[in-house]
Amino acid sequence: MHRARVATAGLNRRTFLALSAAAGLSVATGCKGPEAEALKAKAQGRSQIGEDPLDLDAATSIGSKTTIGNTESILVSGVGLVYGLQGTGSSAPPGGWRMMLEESLKRMPGMTGIKQMLDDPGKSTSLVLVSALVPPGARKGDPIDVQITLPDESKTTSLKGGRLLLCELFNTDTTGNLKSLVHEGKPTGPSGELRKGDRWAVAEGTVLAGQFIPTSGSGTIETDADGQPLFKVGKIWGGAKVIKPRQYFLLINSGSQSPQMAASLAERLNSTFHATTEPNLKVADAKTRELILLNVPLAYRNNHYRFLLVARQIPVLPAAGDSMYRKRLEEELLDPAAALTAAVKLEALGSSSMRALRVGLESPSPWVRFAAGEALTYLGQTDGAAELAKLAEAHPALRAPALKALAAMDDAACTDRLAELTSSSDPSLRYGAFIALRLADENNSTARGVLVNNSFWLHQLAPGSAPMIHLTTDRRCEIVLFGDAPKLRGPFTLPVGSEFTVSVPAACNEATVTRIVKVKNDLEEKKVVCKSTALAEVLLAIGRLGGGYAEGVELIRRADRGQVLSAAVVVDAVPSELNIKQLADFARTDPTLTRANTEVAKAGVVRPELDVSGFDLPSNAPETEAPVATAPARPPLNREPGRIFGKRHDAPPPADPGVVPAGGQ
Repeated sequence: MHRARVATAGLNRRTFLALSAAAGLSVATGCKGPEAEALKAKAQGRSQIGEDPLDLDAATSIGSKTTIGNTESILVSGVGLVYGLQGTGSSAPPGGWRMMLEESLKRMPGMTGIKQMLDDPGKSTSLVLVSALVPPGARKGDPIDVQITLPDESKTTSLKGGRLLLCELFNTDTTGNLKSLVHEGKPTGPSGELRKGDRWAVAEGTVLAGQFIPTSGSGTIETDADGQPLFKVGKIWGGAKVIKPRQYFLLINSGSQSPQMAASLAERLNSTFHATTEPNLKVADAKTRELILLNVPLAYRNNHYRFLLVARQIPVLPAAGDSMYRKRLEEELLDPAAALTAAVKLEALGSSSMRALRVGLESPSPWVRFAAGEALTYLGQTDGAAELAKLAEAHPALRAPALKALAAMDDAACTDRLAELTSSSDPSLRYGAFIALRLADENNSTARGVLVNNSFWLHQLAPGSAPMIHLTTDRRCEIVLFGDAPKLRGPFTLPVGSEFTVSVPAACNEATVTRIVKVKNDLEEKKVVCKSTALAEVLLAIGRLGGGYAEGVELIRRADRGQVLSAAVVVDAVPSELNIKQLADFARTDPTLTRANTEVAKAGVVRPELDVSGFDLPSNAPETEAPVATAPARPPLNREPGRIFGKRHDAPPPADPGVVPAGGQ
């Protein structure tokens, strides 16, 4: 595994605390160590005979002197209370979890009647186990997804309709593992007693209970022994907020460690990225002779991997405008076989590379135009926006990285191109462009939606284009309607869940939504008549009657199965992507991207792990074998949800890249 992973395992507990305590260490702003003086002397000596001031290659980049750490997600957990259940809850079972919940509730201001709440005779509450993953590079305030489960001894029958009370989420460890870190500097298997760590996030919100969309390949909804949908597991997409940042670690190699070197590398990072970050945020902060903390600049907020890749290519000493190193990169940029790596290295030289990158936009090669346009966009320039949009439309292999680059800037040159792409006939391009629009600016008029009954987002966009309905299984609760308003075609009457009915009479332009609820001992009928059969109007009517995401998705599923919808239903049409090594291999042998466009559907992944390919650029040497390998499957949010406080913790926390929206790659 990467050396950084081993190093950061120790830093998380013992070393990092010690390093953090040294934050007040005074360091020089210039590089004055013996190694830096040697580099300087080398530059001066060579310049006397008219040669390149410094042969800046991999040996003199920041990446050659450091490794990246803190790149794995942190599993955080807590014990919470779901309230608002319709008689399906249960008293909190006695034991450790109840004690933890009681202590948590006591800390909340103004909280009274805790025992009555936990033992509500109306069964409106339930103790639940809450878990989430804090991705690497997360910023304070970033939303993360939450998973809700019930303890084995719980008598709760359903979490449907419930809402999670504010719940604190902590990372945890065992005493045995902590002792191993202190004495041996490496983790061991879980043993001993459980110890609560730091508070990383707080969670609350409406619980989406049950599985409403068939998982890929199954074609069925998960049910219990009686054939009823399972409502004992829930999620809150984006339901937790990170309360403190998780910086990446830049660990200086043992042969280069010194306070002066750390300060010099931090200064190089800050000066390179100064134009692409917030005014009050330092990208790099040298904490000790061996540790630099990295904050992701604003331009790279949706692509952390790109930031780390570029950061490692920054030369230790600045490259002069007429250096041989820069000239070599400018030549390589125009060579399709080397363009991708050359563009990253030019991006690492900062704004001084813009002229050369603009020349690349004029190349006849799509590889060169893509590489140049992508680098320009991350440098804060819009010159390549139109070209990236064209390439995303023409080449599926370049689609995901091109859309990510367009999402880096909240500028009309980028957002207008993305809005145009939502009218495409390709489902993955349409939905991918929509995601990019939201990432660029969630308040963009094209991407802005309506929150229905505080349960799900309803978006309507790309009027005048072909209609399409998009649903998701692994991200926030949203229904996206593309093109001319999708409509329901009668006559039909569809049951939706256990309480709702939607009907459209023959030759009628109205739809009726009915809800029958039990009030005390009587049944009460509520009804909304929509003035059109537009799906959006019906979904809004369901929300006005108290329905939510489950009912909206159920209506669409049943209507699609009954062929009474005027638009196709698409699920999880997210563009797949190849990593930079795979793309570079194709660039050497596939000038028109014919093979790459085919292979991305086979070997591409939707959410690549942050460090699955390492943080070094691929070599420009040709491969002898076919470049694309089968991509590893992305693990679930939590292999054993809620068990962090239970008897077992055998499996390590699952890796999670957090690309969209927190810490995307």
